[in-house]
Amino acid sequence: MDVRTWVAVLAGALLLTMPAATPAADKQPPGLVVPKEYKLPSATTLAVYIPTGVRRSRFYVAPARAWLQPGSAVQAGVSAVTQQFFASSFVVEPDDERPFGLLLDLHPQPSLNQRTVTMAVSYKVMTPDGVVLMEGKQSADAAVGDVRSGAGLHAAAAQAAQRIVIEMLNKLLPDATKYPPTGSFKALPAGKYVDRDKPVSTGTGFFINASGQVLTAAHVTEDCAILEAKHDEVALLGHVVASSHLVDLAVLETGTPAEHTLPLRKGGEIVLGEPVVNVGYPLQPILSTSPNLTRGNISSRGALEGSLGQFQFSAPIQPGSSGGPVVSDKGELLGVTQSTLNVSRLIQQGVVPQNVNFALNGKYVAMFLQKHQIMFSEIAPTGPGDSQKGNELALSSTLRLSCYQ
Repeated sequence: MDVRTWVAVLAGALLLTMPAATPAADKQPPGLVVPKEYKLPSATTLAVYIPTGVRRSRFYVAPARAWLQPGSAVQAGVSAVTQQFFASSFVVEPDDERPFGLLLDLHPQPSLNQRTVTMAVSYKVMTPDGVVLMEGKQSADAAVGDVRSGAGLHAAAAQAAQRIVIEMLNKLLPDATKYPPTGSFKALPAGKYVDRDKPVSTGTGFFINASGQVLTAAHVTEDCAILEAKHDEVALLGHVVASSHLVDLAVLETGTPAEHTLPLRKGGEIVLGEPVVNVGYPLQPILSTSPNLTRGNISSRGALEGSLGQFQFSAPIQPGSSGGPVVSDKGELLGVTQSTLNVSRLIQQGVVPQNVNFALNGKYVAMFLQKHQIMFSEIAPTGPGDSQKGNELALSSTLRLSCYQ
């Protein structure tokens, strides 16, 4: 789940302030009771997985003049419950090496209905070697509460977690002997705990060399437990081998040779007015999974004031186009798509911009690749190109990227 989901859930609730509370261990939901003979707190060490994108989500809401941190509220609600029922429990980080006996794998999905937050949670309970002992779904409702503090999200997450934990205690009767802390989260394959039904975000990449390495924007790869690259409907798993948030670039290793790649224009010269093509996979899953090709021209050698190394182009892009190539009619890579102007903010000021998009200049792309010893090719600029050639080379080299957590 990405930040946009949390914004949609909370946008209509900024002024609501009703109380919300975390359930206590001795106040158990109707129909769910811990067996009387079972001693609490459990001695089993419990690890809890909540997708990184959920836990770290935060955004600024101008009308409220406040930073909202819904992910922190959800994590705190879950932790409040697990720490009541287990003597030792912790929320795992991606490279967590702490031993555990059971893993509680949670995937929260919030929704808002008038003044109520509903927290639907898909879950699995598994052993350190990835054996699934139980799975299912639970949900809980809570008053929205003070949105600035995340009270409603905290309470709904806590109530859903309490129901899951009580079911787990009834079915498994865990103790330290039955489920000793024998493994770490870092050693568990991501495919065991990641939700592969729906990506948390999507983006675009393209083959930069014949060995099958893919170049994209670094923000596309952020916090991904699994990165899937699709080319001609063939799915490839990729992992990051080079990354820089300074220039917003990343390289993925797919281990599969590529037939079509994009060479950089030698010297990185950008010609004003030059026609370009951009290929991407925007607005997934709203639009089809086929590549989206748009054409435009180089509008400016610069970008926003204070930016470094970017140029402006007019080929239309949408969310999901990030990481895609900006290609000349001669088939040269001129830049990597990174961002577009914030239209909604300018509309509030009475300005309606059109097709103001930004890409990192190819000469900085070359510097990044050289620094990280990534193979690439360059071709010297020549005369006028052919739009059909540029279109075909861009299309044949571009991939759809999906980030799973």
